[in-house]
Amino acid sequence: MKRNLRFSYAFVLAFTATGLFSCIQTDPNSPGYEYMPDMYYSIAYRPGEANPNYADGKTNQPPVDGTVAQSHDSLGMINFSSFPYANSPEGREKAIAELKNPLGQSAYHLDEGKRLYNVYCIACHGKEGKGDGPVVKVLLAKDNYGLQPPAYSSDQLKGISEGQIFYAMHFGKGNMGSYASQLSAVERWQITRFVQTLQNPVGGSDSTATAADTTASK
Repeated sequence: MKRNLRFSYAFVLAFTATGLFSCIQTDPNSPGYEYMPDMYYSIAYRPGEANPNYADGKTNQPPVDGTVAQSHDSLGMINFSSFPYANSPEGREKAIAELKNPLGQSAYHLDEGKRLYNVYCIACHGKEGKGDGPVVKVLLAKDNYGLQPPAYSSDQLKGISEGQIFYAMHFGKGNMGSYASQLSAVERWQITRFVQTLQNPVGGSDSTATAADTTASK
């Protein structure tokens, strides 16, 4: 019994000394000794890296066949919903006729659309959508008029539908490339909402007059 007690006391003293020693560090930023450090620093596989845990040896695993990514929130559903219109004249005409803005008609979406427009579109289309952005001004100074977009309020664009605006951002139009990889579907619809205000900057249209309705859902 006494031998066991002496062993217990020795173990407690050794454990206490180890604890005290682990707190004494020359580097004040050092965390000291870590218990089971492998639990703190787990091995993570980088995207595209070989991974022996899967049969195909890849870290990036494809989705299950036949599945479609979904989200429980309404904005996420918009972002994950499929785009059933082909990049073709027929697909374009169908999108123009059928595509409607699914966002609530609120000031929030209009403000977000304006903010995003000023980030992604203003360089060419200009602050007021007149096709006189800073990039275009440089081109015009070099007598390159072929890349100047028409004003949204011009006869060419003031009557185009919201579906046509969204379709152009999704696939690109003329000299403008696709923005599908830079902007989510929700963000493209928000920009569409703001662009509609530039189509009719004086009186506003029915599609934009409700933007002041702040009670609508976001």
